[in-house]
Amino acid sequence: MGAADDLPASTGSTPVLRSRVARPEPTGLRRARLLTQLVGPSAAHLVAVVAGPGCGKTTLLAHVADVCGLPVAWVTLDPALDDPEALVRHLHAACVALPWVERPGPWHTADDALAALGDGLAGPALLVLDDAHTVDRRRAAHVVDLLVRHQPAGLRMVLGSRGMPAGVPSRELAGTARLLDGEALRFRTWEVDELFRGHHAAPLRAAEVAELTQRTRGWAAGLELFHLATRDRPASSRSRLLERAGRGPAVADYLAGHVLDRLPASVREFLVRTSVLGRLSADRCDALLGTDSSARLLAAAHRHGLLAAVDDADGTLYECHDVVRGYLLDTLADRGGGAVARELHRRAAALALTAGEYDDALRSSCRAQDWDAARQVLTVGGDDLAGRPGPWLDLLPVAIRDSDPWVALAVARRHLVEGALAAALEAYTVAGDRAATGSRRALVARERRMVHAWVEPPVGASTDWVALVRRALGRPRQYVATDPGDDVGRALAVAVAGLVGADVRAATRRFAAVQARATAEPVVEAVALLGQAACLTLLHGRGARDARERAQTAAKLVGAPALERLADGLELASRPDTGADGLRHLRERCLGVGDAWGAALLGLLDALSSAPLAQDRPQTVATARHAADALDALDAPALGVWARAAAAVAQVRQGGEPPAVGLEEDAARCGPVPHALVLVALGAPADRWGRIARAAGVQAWVRLVARRTLPAAAGVPSTAVVSGPVAAAPAAVPAVDVRCLGDFRLEVGGSTVTTLNLRPQHAALLRALALSAPAPVHRDRLVEWFWPGRLPERGHHSLQVAVSDVRRALDVAHPGAGAVLRRVEQGYALGTDGRTVHDVRRLELASRAADVALAAGDEATALVALQRVVEAGAAELLPQDGTAEWVVGPRESVRADVVRACATLADLLMARGDTSGAVAAVRRGLVLDRFQDDLWRRLVSGLVTDGRPAAAAAARREYAAVLDELGVAPAPTARTLAVP
Repeated sequence: MGAADDLPASTGSTPVLRSRVARPEPTGLRRARLLTQLVGPSAAHLVAVVAGPGCGKTTLLAHVADVCGLPVAWVTLDPALDDPEALVRHLHAACVALPWVERPGPWHTADDALAALGDGLAGPALLVLDDAHTVDRRRAAHVVDLLVRHQPAGLRMVLGSRGMPAGVPSRELAGTARLLDGEALRFRTWEVDELFRGHHAAPLRAAEVAELTQRTRGWAAGLELFHLATRDRPASSRSRLLERAGRGPAVADYLAGHVLDRLPASVREFLVRTSVLGRLSADRCDALLGTDSSARLLAAAHRHGLLAAVDDADGTLYECHDVVRGYLLDTLADRGGGAVARELHRRAAALALTAGEYDDALRSSCRAQDWDAARQVLTVGGDDLAGRPGPWLDLLPVAIRDSDPWVALAVARRHLVEGALAAALEAYTVAGDRAATGSRRALVARERRMVHAWVEPPVGASTDWVALVRRALGRPRQYVATDPGDDVGRALAVAVAGLVGADVRAATRRFAAVQARATAEPVVEAVALLGQAACLTLLHGRGARDARERAQTAAKLVGAPALERLADGLELASRPDTGADGLRHLRERCLGVGDAWGAALLGLLDALSSAPLAQDRPQTVATARHAADALDALDAPALGVWARAAAAVAQVRQGGEPPAVGLEEDAARCGPVPHALVLVALGAPADRWGRIARAAGVQAWVRLVARRTLPAAAGVPSTAVVSGPVAAAPAAVPAVDVRCLGDFRLEVGGSTVTTLNLRPQHAALLRALALSAPAPVHRDRLVEWFWPGRLPERGHHSLQVAVSDVRRALDVAHPGAGAVLRRVEQGYALGTDGRTVHDVRRLELASRAADVALAAGDEATALVALQRVVEAGAAELLPQDGTAEWVVGPRESVRADVVRACATLADLLMARGDTSGAVAAVRRGLVLDRFQDDLWRRLVSGLVTDGRPAAAAAARREYAAVLDELGVAPAPTARTLAVP
């Protein structure tokens, strides 16, 4: 934009600059990981992107504006907009281009803007306010605060700021806003690879990508500056430039010009001198500098977006971004020949050592070049440091690195968390030789045995969780039916076995149970979170994205890059249209550090993620076969069969030969998921692979794979999997048909079961078992529900009497039907997999089918599935059971599913121009939950778009009555819809 474009667009007292209301062109890498959270029907009504300078906030906001599909108004704020009226005039100039029922007149106050935006928009729109921090603590901040607190219903908002805008925290707590921070904006390694390979057309090697990401900490500005420094240079010069990535003259100029030169001199000097501290508090900074003004200066630096605040038991702590801190440290080192910096580092080391923060103490000692102090830190805190084998290892001189026993153990553990098991075994041998005491030698020997148990599983019984999980991965069927008891390691192994070789739904619950155990080690908890995320991703469960985020966080907290890569791989596999290059980069990185298991598992994820794609990837067959060979070489034959099944599907899609019959036998022995895939590749009847997929809970996913693989599969009626007829099974086990939506009805073998002759308590027990069918319910749970307060022995006896009574009622309805009420381990189950039709299960499967179809971009299939959910969910779940404990949770879960389906269905219909259908879908949702703000917004917007202003006004009045009932204050004007 030229200077002429920055001339005032108005000659009034508060002129509007066109540059402030001009929407920037989207540049840089379009990051699907972030955009999927911010765009689309499920996106939050308000999004705040809060991060430090150079993190890519404006770039992300420009991409959101580009892909949101809505009319966009954009305002870039700056300190000159101190006058609220000036900001309102800019807001008016930006919003004039939005679709209006009638063109708005001038706005003089924020209330004018809210009234017009709340009542006058002809359709949904997006308002972007960038650089909101520039009006913080100014009069114009009141305008931003009012927009956040009283956001109009038809207006989505996205804010970009270095500091937290007022009003956003309360909106986030209420669930009506989403916050993205600097950690979310940080470029992941696969995004750095995509940035340079796809966007800049300057591909880097996997090791270079990893080093660049580590040195810049994924800072967007640092990555761009590195590109500018290397774009005209030969690849051979990168090594030297990589050493200065995130540092050097270009970064210094950027930080000085965009950040530090705008700070008050006292704050700037304070940041330079306290950069020697890893985490800053007022007391520690005062102790370092001998002052009493640190609290005020820290608050000022935080307000300018230079420090991130971290709540701590001892008060507020602050952290500086690594790149900014690196620049500050370089600035400090240039003073007085480095003597000033060394002295401050020595003071910082002493403070950290006193506080027991050995990592910071060792770093500061090394930067002070005080090697005696470094040895003292290793002596005092070596045990703690060895448990966190981070970058401090690279600061030590060779003399210490090659002699200290704690350093040797830390090196071994660093290889381990990287997944380089062969190198870890060698390093543990060195650590054992250096260990000075018997207890340390025993510790090293125990950890080495665990690594060896993974590399070469021991023969015979073992109680170690590593050995148990390793065996479960290789031969899952041996562990599927095992009762883990109170053993956390065995419970994790059983969950892993369930994922690989049995019911994925049950495995999800088992992984959740492992996480809930207080005795689980952090690494066990991280593995369980990763397993649960894998299950939910395969099931396309509602909580899959949150589960993947939890797994990524847990892997990072335990400091295990190998687990982090797998968690990142799951996230990429959930987005197969855009994640293939990222998965390839992660595999290359694994191979570069010696992580053979990670490379093989990521190859398997890549192959599985491509199976349901509408357009096949030519490299899938080779990727899957390579993963299968690698997994076989690692002695994981079950996972190898998974990879070969994925390869067979890809080969058939590419017009190749179907798999050999022997693969079907291997898959059948392995588990239902690979078995169903192989049957699809063989062209088996839909009822056959559908029944097997149902047994694992992955019928929606397998059905989509079949539709993409077999031309005939597209003609299979959706009921074959989602609601299907009961597949053929032995006649001795009658089929069960359960209806829980509306009036309860149970049919066994085609005959209706009557409960008139049952005691009310026993009839309720039957309904509770029917609601969970065919899954078992633990007997202790049943006793707690129906005989609370009784001693366990008496409660179990009462349960047995009730079960016998129910079985007699089943037998009366159909001879032999009592057998469908089965004893399963420590509980009871009604019906069996493959012989039970259930209206609630049909609704849940249709909901999953819609999620799968939306993820694959198949809106037509999603539309059909969502309509099925909305129709099925019109009736309340078991209304005759009132507020009984056992029914309230499932009832609310079904209601939430149906309400969510109504909202998504309305968005799809609105996008197709079916406004009346969208309004009808929203009204169905409001019948179920009249307190859903998003549905009220959609209703008002839909009625306005449909040309029904009277109905829209009536809807506003109804919504106002709902807000009044909740005790929530409406917007400043009677015509504006408030957002709590």
